[in-house]
Amino acid sequence: MTISQEELEALYDAEVVDQDGEKVGALGQVYVDNATGEAAWVTVRTGWFGGRKIFVPLATAELVDGQVRVPYSSAMIKDAPEVDTKGHLSENDEHDLYDYYAVEQGEGSAD
Repeated sequence: MTISQEELEALYDAEVVDQDGEKVGALGQVYVDNATGEAAWVTVRTGWFGGRKIFVPLATAELVDGQVRVPYSSAMIKDAPEVDTKGHLSENDEHDLYDYYAVEQGEGSAD
């Protein structure tokens, strides 16, 4: 199940939870896939006062009781590659993230 753009807009500051339902952090920003232009990534604000922002793919996310649930452990998410969250997501960074999460580029893009 893919999260629609309308659902995303209603979820700003929603909790992102891991595969076990444990809180990872608050949903931050939405980023689009460079190839498709569709919503493909969200950032999760973690750490003290949400100081660290980590990318998580939308292709594998689902809405569960008003939360964004992803099929990864909290530890895996927190170990994701460091990517600058200011501005455009570069193609190289996007490719690294797709590889890390084992998601094919463009897979399940939000329509």
